[in-house]
Amino acid sequence: MIVVFSEDAENFKSAAALAQSLKDSIVGIAKQNMKYTDKLYVTDYDEDSVVELAVRESPTLVIGGDTKRDRTVAARVAARLRAAYAPSVSELSLKGDKYVVRRIGYSGVAVATLTLSRPAVITVGKSDRVPKEVETQFVEVPQSKGKVKLLERREGKGTVDLGSAKLIVSVGRGIGSKENVKYAQELADALGAALGGSRPVTAEMGWLPEDRQIGLSGTKVKPRLYLALGISGQPQHLAGMKDSGVVVAVNKDKNAPIAENCDYLVVADAVEFCKEMVKRLKG
Repeated sequence: MIVVFSEDAENFKSAAALAQSLKDSIVGIAKQNMKYTDKLYVTDYDEDSVVELAVRESPTLVIGGDTKRDRTVAARVAARLRAAYAPSVSELSLKGDKYVVRRIGYSGVAVATLTLSRPAVITVGKSDRVPKEVETQFVEVPQSKGKVKLLERREGKGTVDLGSAKLIVSVGRGIGSKENVKYAQELADALGAALGGSRPVTAEMGWLPEDRQIGLSGTKVKPRLYLALGISGQPQHLAGMKDSGVVVAVNKDKNAPIAENCDYLVVADAVEFCKEMVKRLKG
């Protein structure tokens, strides 16, 4: 028995596709109806409820999505099941009665191969894997009485799908400040590109929302053009953009690590570069 869960539909599809490759019965836990598992619990995705549902099935394998919330749930499920746990897995196979997984290690500079005893818990991110639709039994789970009371619901701005973007402008600490990010946004708008950023800019300093993070712990991208503005080129970031078609880096430091991982290097101030490019594109 395999349990699959995620708060995100695309992560759920990737997890379900991986589960289907093992030819076992599959139970899913998700926020919306999807026909990729034999049975699907449709829930409001309260973390306590997801953990209880997963543990109750006594699975030999649990595959979660790779969002921050999914990883939190996966760790709790692993603790409850006293199971082996491997996050951010890229490959999975069954060898005898054990699972063999591969995952990126050391911030993207190595690939680790792990052998996990049953039961096991892993997480997988968005991928090109496509699950097959199957006949699914839907089970509506009553809304949980959580500790948080909803007072108001507001329509939020849509998130950017960096994973499918063909052109990406990405900013790092070299952009200088949160106020300077607007110049990168103006350039992205002029190019018809999506705007992303490195981990320090998104998860640490909050200059951009966390869903804009590109890298090993964010979104892995493969655009035709990747324009890196003020990004030094740490392994964690390079692992998320290494499949880009053409990489253009703009950095004041010609010896920054990004210089050895780009097709073209522009030694310049990122803000001044943005201003000049926008002027030329609009002129």
